Amino acid sequence: MSTWKDVGAWLSRNGTEGANLVGSLLTGNLGNAVEAGVKLVSGATHYATPDQALSVLQNDPQALERLKKMAYENEASIRSHLLEMERIQLQDAQLEQKETQDTIRAGDKADDIFVRSTRPGMAWLGLLGSIAYVILMPSPNEKVFDGLMMLPYIYMGLRTFDKLSALRSKA
Repeated sequence: MSTWKDVGAWLSRNGTEGANLVGSLLTGNLGNAVEAGVKLVSGATHYATPDQALSVLQNDPQALERLKKMAYENEASIRSHLLEMERIQLQDAQLEQKETQDTIRAGDKADDIFVRSTRPGMAWLGLLGSIAYVILMPSPNEKVFDGLMMLPYIYMGLRTFDKLSALRSKA
């Protein structure tokens, strides 16, 4: 049984430029954008269920052309929905970042010494462990070293591999 997200994914992979935009609407998470995409697909296929609409789109090139035409006629509306989805995703990412920072700050200011010292303690253990690993092992493995260094890297704020790669390329 197909969903409207399945229809959107198929359109994104197989549709032309206008149909791709409609596919983006259907795979999004903004209710009125998905609703607008459903209306366009239903209008082009004459079916209101995702299974039937997907079947028509896959088997009737004229339905795909109707959808493309409808997408061009409603391009401004589609693009505004897509911009709204991007704005909401950015806002969610910013809120997630703020939540992470608030949690870290609360831990750094905690009254309990164990809570307050856990993050820096783990970072120091990772750093000392990686130094000991490099000194004591005859031929240290780079991946093991990176694994040991992840705690200090995370403590320093390098939370993604792209930042770690950028740090390594500067060295």
